[in-house]
Amino acid sequence: MAMAAQSFETLLAQRIRAGHRARIEADREPTFINEQQRTFFDSKAPEVLYSGAFRAGKSRIGCEKAYSLAKRYPGIPIGIFRKVAADLEASTRFTLFHDVIPPEAIVRRNDTLRRYDLANGSIIRFFGLEPNPITGAPSKVGSVELGWAFIDEAYELSEADWAFVKGRLSWPGIPYHQLAAATNPAGPKHWLKRRFTPPTNDRVYLHASTFDNPALPADYVDQARSSDTDDVYHQRYYLGEWVAYEGQIYLLPDDQVREPEQTTWKRVVAGVDWGFVHAFACEVVAESGTGRRATIDEVYARGQLIEDLVPQLLKLQERYHIETFYADPSEPEYIAACKTKGVQIVPATNDVMPGIGAVKEAIAGGMTVSPRCTGLLDELPSYAWSRDRSTGQTREQPVKEADDAMDAWRYAVMGLGSEMGILGFYRAQIEARRATQAQAS
Repeated sequence: MAMAAQSFETLLAQRIRAGHRARIEADREPTFINEQQRTFFDSKAPEVLYSGAFRAGKSRIGCEKAYSLAKRYPGIPIGIFRKVAADLEASTRFTLFHDVIPPEAIVRRNDTLRRYDLANGSIIRFFGLEPNPITGAPSKVGSVELGWAFIDEAYELSEADWAFVKGRLSWPGIPYHQLAAATNPAGPKHWLKRRFTPPTNDRVYLHASTFDNPALPADYVDQARSSDTDDVYHQRYYLGEWVAYEGQIYLLPDDQVREPEQTTWKRVVAGVDWGFVHAFACEVVAESGTGRRATIDEVYARGQLIEDLVPQLLKLQERYHIETFYADPSEPEYIAACKTKGVQIVPATNDVMPGIGAVKEAIAGGMTVSPRCTGLLDELPSYAWSRDRSTGQTREQPVKEADDAMDAWRYAVMGLGSEMGILGFYRAQIEARRATQAQAS
């Protein structure tokens, strides 16, 4: 924490030396770069989401509104959130103090608690939503009471996280309570996209592309416009569209995203993919006596150590009577640490292509996925075949991005066993291509 405090002090000193004594008059209002920012700032709806591309001013307008409300309503407690607290430092927190709040406006601060007090008694605090390993709830938020909340990069959150933050909005000194958020787009089936489209009176959805920001340098805009417009990266990060990657590997029908009809199972296993900066993922897959399969639960978390994760695995093991956890074999120390605490865990079979074939076979056989498995469902549209840079042709190798739950899912399904194998996988691929060609003709 000392480094964070020093960084904050250095930032304030640099601003003061540079003569950036920003205005602190009560009537200070931001300059809007587009109508989306203005609508976000003025909205009093219970929920508002600003979704957009790179450089669309999403984080900035969230910080501007936080400061404006802090001045307008003396004593208001405001919370600014992100999934992992450490990710706030170089992003949202920097924006707030470098571009929005003048240093003279802060009368007290506690960098350890990430708490900043204004002269009128208003408080702005930063929170991460890392779950408690026992309760699964963000324990560092606890019984916090807020008047207004802002979530940055909301696509990182689960729907349960969203509901948890919304439940903090009970401070009485403001005429309306609002959970506001900014996000880059993800896949078209992400829970945020489903929640906010179509928009309602209670949920305002705003969308902006990179090109909606007239303040960007001309060379940046030219580079953005010259990129491949058919590429998913261009569509997501310049146009701000919620699109799936091309060559999506798994196509899960909408009617298979549901809770299973039964609650008792012949076998239950789980797959584990280790992660800290990238997500740690554990996917629980069950099989009935008739061979029906369902993905029934998950743990999906960032920024947690192995000692934080073990209690969660033990809780799953007890709840579902999991016979075996099949874990990424690249971390034998983690597997050993889990074993010593009583987790029934073994190295997984890490044959990628047969594993993908096994999952495809399970989906084709009707395997369902619980809506509670938000990490898996969020990754699903982005899990795609990579492309050869020289030829542009699709390669039968997954893109190594947003694949943590995908790997855990594969380990679990392979753990249950599959008769498909690599030859069956290629056979299914050939049949799919023939079907596509037949439709085209």
